[in-house]
Amino acid sequence: MKTFKARGLLAVIILSAALVGCGAQDKPGNNPGSTVSPTTSPSPEPSPEPTPALKEQDAIIYLTDPELVETVEHPVKLTYEKDIDLVKAAIAELQKDADENKLSLWKRIEVKSVQLSDGLVTLDIHLPDEARLGAPGEMFVIKTLQQTLFQFDAVQSIELLVDGQKVETLMGHVELEYPMNKQ
Repeated sequence: MKTFKARGLLAVIILSAALVGCGAQDKPGNNPGSTVSPTTSPSPEPSPEPTPALKEQDAIIYLTDPELVETVEHPVKLTYEKDIDLVKAAIAELQKDADENKLSLWKRIEVKSVQLSDGLVTLDIHLPDEARLGAPGEMFVIKTLQQTLFQFDAVQSIELLVDGQKVETLMGHVELEYPMNKQ
């Protein structure tokens, strides 16, 4: 009889342990790594807003050679959503050297704002003293800007402002047109 009671007690203990173990796994808050508390129900995740389709365009950024003798082409791929983003991306690339033989005269020029309205790009810049160049350099600063931006269909003219003002010359040598028109 003792054996029968011992076996019965052992069976009850094993069965109880199995039920407790199974019951703990079925409860949402008791699983390791579960983030749902027992008193709340899972809420649906908000659907992400659709991201606008980005466009890519091959473009040429015009830089200069180290001797300031000629402009040199630097092909890039620009990613943008709207035409203004394309213009801003091109100007950002215009401010970078490509390598030791393709130099940017725009890297020291601070771009304060860029706007595009009805084909007119209004570019407001600040010229620190270290960005000021002689006549050939000034000519290339203007030429590389025009060549870079006028390749885009959305750009028909450029108005270049210095600290928000129209100036006669950019650096004292080359007279500026207002606006500079695509030819």
